[in-house]
Amino acid sequence: MDKTTLILGLAGLLVLFTVLVSIYVWIGRSKTHAEPSSQAVITFEGMCALIHSRSTSNLQLNTAVDTIIERYGHIEDFRVYASLLEALCVHPKTDSKVILRFQKALITANPKYKEQIEKTLKLGLAARK
Repeated sequence: MDKTTLILGLAGLLVLFTVLVSIYVWIGRSKTHAEPSSQAVITFEGMCALIHSRSTSNLQLNTAVDTIIERYGHIEDFRVYASLLEALCVHPKTDSKVILRFQKALITANPKYKEQIEKTLKLGLAARK
């Protein structure tokens, strides 16, 4: 093989490599622009599912509790909130701060359910292992 053929072959591979890297970078940038427009809609049912899921992290639990407090703090059906409070109490990745913040926010927003909330909290804490 002579030197001219070898240099032309290497130049061709260099051009091919440059084109492939450019395509890879272009595809990576187009994905980052598409992500913000595809945000998930936050619903009460979705937050409930996060709290009931055993694989939810502590950060996700905090986010779910904060969202429920901010958007869905007023109780319409107490049974739903009672099951949420009990599930939060027995969740393996919860902490006392999340539980107490949820309980206090529910009592503040719904004073007529204070006794029921406290009773549910006691039942949930008693069910912890």
